[in-house]
Amino acid sequence: MSPLPRKAPDKIREQIIEALLNSRRRFLDLNSSSRNYLDEWGLKSDGFFADLAYGLAEEDHLYLKPKNQPNQLQRYQCVLAYSESEPFAALDVHVTLSPKGDPPRVMIAVHPSDTVQTLPRILAD
Repeated sequence: MSPLPRKAPDKIREQIIEALLNSRRRFLDLNSSSRNYLDEWGLKSDGFFADLAYGLAEEDHLYLKPKNQPNQLQRYQCVLAYSESEPFAALDVHVTLSPKGDPPRVMIAVHPSDTVQTLPRILAD
């Protein structure tokens, strides 16, 4: 098993949580299949953002995403997991968060997790 990436600083995690709870400061990445995945899984975006925000507030499992280029803005990643008792049937969602601005707005991209073996999961309630 490969080592975990570095954790995001607490201040960044708190800023991301605030942005996730504010509908004017969060949005899905429209250049990805995120909207299609949420629709396929039957997840409403507002509920997903709330699950993610509360999960990040409970668990310190937000990690730096490795940069592809040195001048790229820092992005963050985590895995949000829905249990088998939920209607979402043991769903593991890999989330990429890209904060920008002051106060930061956060662009969110999601896809089925392929990193469950390397990142601890945040359990959605």
